[in-house]
Amino acid sequence: MTCNIVTIKNAVYNIKQGIHHVTSAERRITLIASFIYAISIILIGLIIGRVIRIVAEKYRLPEWFSLNYFMNALIRVVLLVLNPIILISAFWSANLTNVRLIYLPVFGIVTIFLGAILALLYSKWQRLPKDQIGSMFVSGAFLNLGSFGLLFCVLFIGEQAVAYAAMFRLLEEFTYYTIIYPIAKSYGTIEENAPASRVMRIIKDPFIMITFCSIVIGAVLNLSPIDRFEWLGASNSTLVALASILLLIPIGFSMRIASVKKYWKLSIWLIPIKFLAVPLVITGSAYLLGLGSLYDGILLQVLLIMSAMPPAVASLVPPRLYNLDMELANSNWIVATSSLIVVLPILFVLVNWMN
Repeated sequence: MTCNIVTIKNAVYNIKQGIHHVTSAERRITLIASFIYAISIILIGLIIGRVIRIVAEKYRLPEWFSLNYFMNALIRVVLLVLNPIILISAFWSANLTNVRLIYLPVFGIVTIFLGAILALLYSKWQRLPKDQIGSMFVSGAFLNLGSFGLLFCVLFIGEQAVAYAAMFRLLEEFTYYTIIYPIAKSYGTIEENAPASRVMRIIKDPFIMITFCSIVIGAVLNLSPIDRFEWLGASNSTLVALASILLLIPIGFSMRIASVKKYWKLSIWLIPIKFLAVPLVITGSAYLLGLGSLYDGILLQVLLIMSAMPPAVASLVPPRLYNLDMELANSNWIVATSSLIVVLPILFVLVNWMN
């Protein structure tokens, strides 16, 4: 009888071990698939944009077709149609009860300033001319949170990370327009609008206001007794991927590789700033504040991903407006974005280690 009990226990143990191994193997396959999926989305968007650029340069397009209008239309579809749906859906189902969520937009602002200050200090140390200091400052400040940050949060963490990623971005545009732009202008040669008009630009900007309204609508629905529609939740991850591809097409179209040959020695210093120093300080500070224990560590994972993003394509706007070194800004953007090939696997491992 004792022998039979021992035999049964051993059999149960072996079954459990088999299930554990299968589960671990399946998890590894799922994680690898998610990583490959993320890389594929980036490559698809960039390649489509690059192919359009090559075709446009090789063949004469019809006069009625404007490529600039087409690229702007892609961005508008994402910002005015897809993003509001994604945000409303995400905030509708998110757990927003913890008061410490207020740290997320604060960390968003700190991330922008930290990257900007470190890039500025490096520029001063190298004794760069004024227009190049301005370009380095802008590249250090701007983050690609829309097409990259949100995508990686969804693919590496899950759809539940969207709302927290959006909260991280809550004051992003406000910080850019009211603080980063004026500082960038001080290193340039063109005077632009007064601070008051910049605030009005934020208020009147349909992209910013629709994003804000989407968050408010989602939060109101979250507090209401109405449950989120199942089909809306199921489609959110797909919408994020589609939005990322559409935003990456103009990026692939605009890339100018030639500028990297001239400035890569300066641009490469953005890699330790953007991908090591900034995320280390932000994630370490969040951990010390106890955010690692909230929502099964999701907040800490979101902060790690969002704080380790390269400059956005919007980082090329202030150099164009204020006569900063446009080629250096373009080189910074390409070098930092290309570094994701190395950075993404590391982020992927760290995020899953934090589970």
